[in-house]
Amino acid sequence: MEGVSFEGLAIVAAVAFVVPLVLGFFPGLRVPSVVVEIAAGAVLGPSVLGWVQLDEPIRIFSQLGMASLLFLAGMEIELDQLRGGLLRVSLRGIVISLTLAAAFSYLLHALALIESPLFVAVLLSSSAIGIVIPLLKDAGEMGTPFGQAMVVGISIADFGMVLMLTLLFSAGGGGPLKTLALLG
Repeated sequence: MEGVSFEGLAIVAAVAFVVPLVLGFFPGLRVPSVVVEIAAGAVLGPSVLGWVQLDEPIRIFSQLGMASLLFLAGMEIELDQLRGGLLRVSLRGIVISLTLAAAFSYLLHALALIESPLFVAVLLSSSAIGIVIPLLKDAGEMGTPFGQAMVVGISIADFGMVLMLTLLFSAGGGGPLKTLALLG
């Protein structure tokens, strides 16, 4: 593995280990670890200090980390909660979010600030499951009705937005058969 450096990955791992540890020593400091980790990434990354670059080892581990996070988020969902009122509220929230995002995106398009308003609307409507789950865990809310409502809502929203992005990207070529295959 000539030319591959794990220095950046070691820095990322150190930050992931040290931040929760340090925050644990200061329980009065009510800052979620995910906020400090994002700030550390901005400072240590290419934009400021340049100590960490997005190289192949970091790309591989980031994919593994995201897959693990999404898997764990799925494990947190109580399927019996996906029925009735919670499902209706989640779906209503998605429709409202998408409607507001579409209105805003088409306004930006009318002002010639963006080129793809539907794409931007879908991106604005998606949730940040990678941030919400750690925040709920840090706050001790995962097992509460509020935490479950959030997990169900963001899971449904993310799943719906992935489907919409699939449709949006598949509309560029291949026809309806390709779209159906992607949805399948």
